[in-house]
This record gives sequence, structure tokens and C-alpha cells, in this order.
Amino acid sequence: MTVNAVVADVNPRPLQITDLVQFTRIANPVPSIDGKHVIYATSQYSHDDNKTAKKSWLVRVDDGKTIELSDRVTKELVWLDGTTVGGVAGGEGDGDGQLWATNVEAALRTMSDDIKLDFHQVTHFPVEIANIKYHHESSNLAFAAEVYNDGSLEKAAEERKKEAERRDTATVYDGLFVRHWDNYVHPERRNNLFLVKLKVSADKVEVDGEAKNLMAGQQLETPVPPFGDANDYEFSPDGAEIAFTARVPKRNAAWNTNTDIYLVATDGQTKPKSITARNLGYDTRPVYSPDGKYLAWLQMTTPGYEADKNRVMLYERSTGSCEYLTKDWDRSAESLAWTTDSSKLLLTAQDEGHVRIFSLDIQTHGLDNSAVAPADLFVMILGRKANRQITAVNQSQLDSIMMSKPEPFWFKGAEDEQVMGWIYKPTNFKAEERYPLAFLIHGGPEGAWNDGWSYRWNPQMWASAGYAVVTINFHGSTGYGSSFTESILKNWGSRPYDDLMIGLDYVLEQYGFIDADRMAALGASYGGYMINWINGHSKRFRCLVNHDGIFSTKSAYYATEELFFPEHEFAGTPYENADLYKKFDPSEFVQEWATPTLIIHGEKDYRLPVTEGLSAFTALQRRGIPSRFLYFPDENHWVLKPGNSVRWYTEVLKWLDEWVGEAARTNHLVNQQ
Repeated sequence: MTVNAVVADVNPRPLQITDLVQFTRIANPVPSIDGKHVIYATSQYSHDDNKTAKKSWLVRVDDGKTIELSDRVTKELVWLDGTTVGGVAGGEGDGDGQLWATNVEAALRTMSDDIKLDFHQVTHFPVEIANIKYHHESSNLAFAAEVYNDGSLEKAAEERKKEAERRDTATVYDGLFVRHWDNYVHPERRNNLFLVKLKVSADKVEVDGEAKNLMAGQQLETPVPPFGDANDYEFSPDGAEIAFTARVPKRNAAWNTNTDIYLVATDGQTKPKSITARNLGYDTRPVYSPDGKYLAWLQMTTPGYEADKNRVMLYERSTGSCEYLTKDWDRSAESLAWTTDSSKLLLTAQDEGHVRIFSLDIQTHGLDNSAVAPADLFVMILGRKANRQITAVNQSQLDSIMMSKPEPFWFKGAEDEQVMGWIYKPTNFKAEERYPLAFLIHGGPEGAWNDGWSYRWNPQMWASAGYAVVTINFHGSTGYGSSFTESILKNWGSRPYDDLMIGLDYVLEQYGFIDADRMAALGASYGGYMINWINGHSKRFRCLVNHDGIFSTKSAYYATEELFFPEHEFAGTPYENADLYKKFDPSEFVQEWATPTLIIHGEKDYRLPVTEGLSAFTALQRRGIPSRFLYFPDENHWVLKPGNSVRWYTEVLKWLDEWVGEAARTNHLVNQQ
């Protein structure tokens, strides 16, 4: 398989729901030591079989030639040397959740599809391992495992067995978190970081000695739940030290965002030491410079503010001095990587509706935009505008499908400030026709509609179904500077709502193909909150869709897990700042609700629990407003399972079609006759 073997379809068709969920998804690309090859993983869902096939692959950078590695070893891929590949086996069989390895020398030499690779199991730990990294010079494998306070892998397995054999199922909590994101938290377990030596040879990889816990007894945890991963820690170039992110002990995580960068020697002889104790906000994503002189990381300085600007910090290891590199840059970095000569950092950041890659000179602090981050695997040469694509896993499908080209627009919104949005014309657009509008409202609220691809809330799905699609990055959105993002604080129902209504007026004036009598508004999370807010403040839309949105700001506060979020957005707790919570509480305006609404909620959403969705549905039903409740017992704040995604889009488009789509237009014409 090569990138160049692609032929475009001369008769492309609109995107279908099953197309979206069946695209191949790429994850975990890892370049080889010499940079000539990349290993990566894919997952592809089959709607017919209702199964997802996961595989790992090897691609040659020069020509894109690709061969399959495994359909079992598909997680945590890593190069153990120049010709040996490792990874964690997925699934529920014997040896899953452990490191496996194989020699790929013949595959590298021939890149033949006939090469059969034989992975063998390397580790046999009593509990599953995850988030692995390997340091070649020291032969140290680092991994995370969930253990109890004593830090022992063996005792962790014993305690789990005892718990499974108990006669009761109760769990006792003396503090928060009780649950986090989509899981109930075990009060005695936490992720710890371990090291173990490996022997790597041409024919076999073996464990060399016992694993040691670098964090035992310290009340520390890395990776940090719920979204932490292997980016939460890194080896120093010489392998003598690891830097990692962890929550600060004895500070209640439910109402503070304090994580620190810790350093620990890999010989296990010293305790971890924080180098960011003075900062009370987030410190994340530590990365060592290749020459070993520096450690860089991302830092938020405002306690309790998860959407604070991510500053780039530089720590000189020999002196302990720390420098803030991006003082004059009004964007928030999202990831970091060093150039091989240790002179620059590569940053990704949102910027006016795009996610871009920037290079930062650590001496001059100069920033340059390098490229727009692509969705497939590419090779980027610094200083050049063009990138070279090395994979094309979905090209044959994409060539047979029509897509709507997003067009940016700007208008004067709240506070007389410029606000940006995107418009997508219907896929089969004809200038003489008029089309219903799908008005999508993003969550966060500190988020944005960018020009990247998404499997959730993909505007192309509505465009392909015959809708004009409008998205607006209202006050509070990211990628437009810190002041713009912070402007939503204490203003949830004012500035963003004003932007949405002004923006709607603007597009109706500028784009005559939008039918103002057939408009639907849809939103998730904060967008779902805004749907409830709109229902109490506007009659402009024929129907609404609220996915996992807040019904009551007060009840949502007491049921959510990360209390720091509402406390910062509303300047305190409901008992400290009751007036503000009440001012922007959608439930206070239920008496004004009149618009037909589809409510969607997942049972495992502990960020905004299902009672928020049920409350909104109850209010709609009690008021006699046409309404429907779509319930997912196995989804969290997001709909992630492909089969559920198909049902989600199907139900949402069905609801819109009933009220504003072709079915609604036909019924309207019939009723007029």
C-alpha cells in the first residue's frame, strides 16, 4: 500500500452517517530512531458487523509503503531499538495489558506484505500496565500501573482479588472525588510510575530484574486522571532522571487545579521533588531538550481556572533558574516538542479558527507560524510551507464523498468587538434554492469551532443532509487572545448569547439562501446550557437540540465533580454568590420555554449528570412542549461508541427533519393549500 495509489471518484456523493463512523482513525505515531520509518495504530469500525478492528502498522517515510504489524499489539507502540518494536496488547485475553515485542529487521529491509511478524510477551506483571516509554541508552522501560498506598504491584493484585471476593459491594469515601468524568474513583488506588530494565536482542526481549516504584508512599499520581497519558512524564536525555506531572498532595483536587512538575532520579534512591511549588495552577507536559540543558513545560498561573493561558516555561537544569518564554504572545500553547538542535520549541495553539504549529526560539523568544496541523501522517520540514504526506488511510473513501468547504466570516458582536464564525453551504448547494439552518453552539465554554476534523458534532453531517450550517466562536472562545476568552467569566448568559443572536442576524442578511423560517439551534455541554437559555429568551428557532447541557446552575454545581470550574466561572460557590448563579440559571426561565426540544444525555456523564437532562425534559413535558429524550446508558459527556454515534446522528437529523427539514417544508406547503 502506498500513498500514491489513489484514484478520485468522478461522481462523489454526500457524506453519510455510516461513512463518518467507518473512517479509519490513526493514533500513536512513533518515528524510528533513524527517522526513516513510523509505527502507528489504526481503528476501523464496521457498521455491518458492529465491531471495531484495531491494527498496528509500519510505514516507510520515503515512499509511504505500509505493512501491517499486528491486530493484537495495537496500544502504546514503542521502538525498543532500531529493529525491535514493542507495544501493549489490547483486549481481554491472556497477556493483554502487558508489553509484547517483535523484531522487524526483515520488514524494514523488504517492506513486504508477505513478512509474518511474531510478537512475544515480555512482561508478566500481576496487574495491567499502561503509558509506557522506553529509554534506549539505559534500557529502562517506564510504565504506569494502578496500585494501593504501599505501591506494590503484587499487593495490588492481592487486594483486587480480596475486593472481588467480598460479600458486599460498598465503598466508603471521606472526601472528594467520589467520581470523576465517567468513573467512580477508588479511594485507595492511584497511578504510580514504575521502572524496569529490559534486555533487547535480535531474537528476544526480556525483563531484567524487578520493577521499582518511583513514587511509593508519596501520595502522588501520574498520569493525572481523567485525561492524563504518557505526555505527563519524560526521561531526561541521559536517562538518569524523570520529570512528571502530579497533583499536589493534601490539596483537595475537586476545588483546585494545582499540579506540579516533579523530578525523580531513575535509580530510585531519592524522593520526587517539586520544582514548581510556587505556582498554584496547572503545570503540565514536561519535555527535556535533547542536549539535556533545559526542561520546558506548560503553566497556568490562575488557581482554579482550567482555561487559563498556557504559558511556556523554560527551566535551566544546571542553575535551577526558570524563565517565562511567551510573555508577548497572546495565544495558549497546547503541546510542546523540541527541535533536534535544542534551539527551538515547536508549539501547537489555536489561532482564529485554526490549530497551528509555531516554532519558538528559546534565545530570542521569536515565534513563527509553520503549518496547519493535518489529520493524516505528514512529514514537516521546518522553514518550508509544504508538507509531505506519508499515509492516506481514508483517501479512497474521501475521493468518493463530497464535502462542504467551510467559509470564515467576521462581524461586530457584543461589546462592539469582532467575532468570528464559519458557514458551511449544503453539500448539494444550488444558488436558487433556500435551505434550513443548523445553528451549532460549541461547548467549553472556553472552546472553539476550528477547521479540523471531528467525529463528534461534525458540521459536514448537517451540510450533507441539506442544511446550511453556522458556527460562531462567541465571547469566551479560545484562539482569539486571553481577554476574549476570559470575557465569559460571570457572563454566561449575556455576551455569548448576544454574539449568537447578532451573528444570526448577520448571516441571515449576508446569505440569502438561508430560510429564516426553518432554523434549528443545537449545542452540547455549555452549548446545551445555551440551548436551555435560548428556550427562555428567544422564539427564533423552530426546534432545539440540547446534549448534556446544564438545566440549573445551582443543582449542577452540587452534582458535578470538578468544583473548581463553576467556582471560577461564577466567582464562587452558590452559597457565596447566589445572585450570579440565579441570574444565569436556565431553570429560572422555564415559564418562558415554548420551543420543541430534543434532550440527549449519557448515564456516565459525571461532569453534568443525567439529572440535568431529565430535569429539562421534565420541564418541557410538564409545560406541554413537544419534546423527546434520547438516553445512552453507556456513554459519558461524549458519545464515543460508533454504533451509538450512528444512532445519535440519526435521531438528531430525524428531529430536525420533523421541524425544519424537508419533511417540515413539505408539511408546511400542504397545510397552506
